[in-house]
Amino acid sequence: MNLRALLPVALGILVLLVAWVAGVDGLTYLPFWLLAALPGVPLGRALTGRHAFGWVAGLAAGYATTCLVIWALIASGIVGVGTILVAWMLEVVMLWGLARLVRTPWIELPEWRASDRAAIGAVLLLVAALMALPYRHLGAVDGGGARRYRAYFTADFIWHMALTSEVSRFEMPPRNPYLAREPLHYYWTYFLVPAAVSALGPSPVGDIEGDLKVNAIATAGVLLAAFYLLAWSSAAGSLASLLSVALVAIATSAEGLLAIVELLRRGAPLARLRDINVDAVTAWMFGGLRIDGVHRTMFYTPQHGLSCALGLLALVPLAAARAPLGWRGALLSGGLLGLATTVNPFLGGAFSLVYGLAVLVNMIRTRAPWSGVLPHAAAAIPPALGVVWGTLNAMSEGAGDALSLGWYGDARNAPVVTLLLSLGPVLVPAVIGLAWARRGPAMPRVIAGCGLLVGLWLLYFVVLTDASWVGFRAGQILIAMMTIPLAALLGRLLAGDAGAVVRRGPAVALCALIFALGAPTVIADTRNAADIHNVGPGPGFPWTITITPAQQSGLAWLRAHTRPTSVVQADALPRGRAHWSLIPSFAERRMAAGLPISLLPDPEYRRGAAVAHSIFSGRDPSAAHDTARQLGINYLWVDELERRTLPEGVAMLASAPGYFDPVFANGDVQIYRVR
Repeated sequence: MNLRALLPVALGILVLLVAWVAGVDGLTYLPFWLLAALPGVPLGRALTGRHAFGWVAGLAAGYATTCLVIWALIASGIVGVGTILVAWMLEVVMLWGLARLVRTPWIELPEWRASDRAAIGAVLLLVAALMALPYRHLGAVDGGGARRYRAYFTADFIWHMALTSEVSRFEMPPRNPYLAREPLHYYWTYFLVPAAVSALGPSPVGDIEGDLKVNAIATAGVLLAAFYLLAWSSAAGSLASLLSVALVAIATSAEGLLAIVELLRRGAPLARLRDINVDAVTAWMFGGLRIDGVHRTMFYTPQHGLSCALGLLALVPLAAARAPLGWRGALLSGGLLGLATTVNPFLGGAFSLVYGLAVLVNMIRTRAPWSGVLPHAAAAIPPALGVVWGTLNAMSEGAGDALSLGWYGDARNAPVVTLLLSLGPVLVPAVIGLAWARRGPAMPRVIAGCGLLVGLWLLYFVVLTDASWVGFRAGQILIAMMTIPLAALLGRLLAGDAGAVVRRGPAVALCALIFALGAPTVIADTRNAADIHNVGPGPGFPWTITITPAQQSGLAWLRAHTRPTSVVQADALPRGRAHWSLIPSFAERRMAAGLPISLLPDPEYRRGAAVAHSIFSGRDPSAAHDTARQLGINYLWVDELERRTLPEGVAMLASAPGYFDPVFANGDVQIYRVR
């Protein structure tokens, strides 16, 4: 195949992937994603001299900017089809007008070659290969008509459905769908585009689930393209950069290999891998920290992926510009960091720290005058504004109380072993590359070293009440930073010293070794993510949850016959980590009290759930009615779970028409309106 054809072929395959996993509705939503992202491309291209970097940065920044435009309309109380169209046109005119005003590029980047264009195409093919089966099977319908969702989509994707539904009501701030009387403290910026499109667009794009699938695939493409651009900044060459991205995407962790060895040692069949969370072996075998691979960011947390992409793109001008950045180049990087902060304050702040630390280290290394730091002050302004914006929107309220600094908890359990298991296959050669492969510009290595230090500090010394959360985000930083020294090492092995014969043998051997050590984790984990036939019990939750046809009918009735702001209560206590988000995600209605597993723990959740539980467990219809009214509940949901665990309470609800009116029943599901 002609190298020039690889990128358009890869883009075509991604479009086919959208059609395969989300159908006609997904293809209908795809143009809306493009309309949201494309306004940033002309400005990105103008600022970078029509460089390919401008395309990737422009798409990421354009999407984030469109999210902020939608936020401004919601905050102003004037959101609607007409106002969004006008605001989008103004965004296009403003950004394109700014692009026309740029007379000379703000940064000068190295030449972008045809081989780099082909490498980006190969990266996009990797996105398609990783996401195809898990997303094809996400929410698939089985022979009995039930819809199936594999863990850990139940912890993230299903929560994102509820979040998007909540944001689509255009209230500011959004309400907490699991605690209806409280505002939602979460970074919901990424979800503004699918929320607006699903609420105001034509009927084919009204399916939030399909919209989020398309968003995730597109964001994964931007993320891995950003990985490539960061590796490319090392000047190691397109092949070395591509190989480094491929290896950090599919071979970072040796946990899968360890799981296989353990199964063989015990004489257990390898089929048991389907019952193992292979990317968390460090947690269940050693009680240590967890680091998720890039593929899990692509599968489950695209909002973090977009913030990470923006943060990585902000580092590329600093790493790759042919001349030291002036204030304009720093402002370009700062703008990307600011947008990253609006999408995820933690990641945006972490990448800002990497940027600032790299500037300072480079000043010390080169013994440059400290006045050279001053232009980089421009890079600090947009992230600071992003923090203020997030604070005004109460996105991180309460996070400060949940955050602790210090080396304790899981971080103290086999720290070296767990780090080597989670990242060893690429971490060891990356460290070698950082120390040995010193050809090419020094600034990329400085950035990689600073990024690794920041990532390790966050991993071991910053803790939230959700002990795994910081580790996941720190892992994203660590994995991304390793692309630079890994590319440098591979580039030196491939090119050799000046005038030397190309030494492909050692490079091939190194890649094969990394693949052998790390790929089993991603292969097994991707296979498990697509396995919706494993309905056995996992560690505290079922591996696959099902939404029965009867439940689907009841949920559809709620969507069609109740107000979007109605509060619908199911008994949260017995649902645990399985159907914890049934009502907010699939009925798109709020609960008075739920037990969310994807938000920071709050005692109010459990207190509220216990009070709501008394409605279903009591025998006095008058008291149950009073409790429901006090909680602001409009409807009660009863299905097989309530009937099995609370038969007397369910019988009470059915025999109290003066308090609870039956409005829907299909044998398995009953819905009562609170009078």
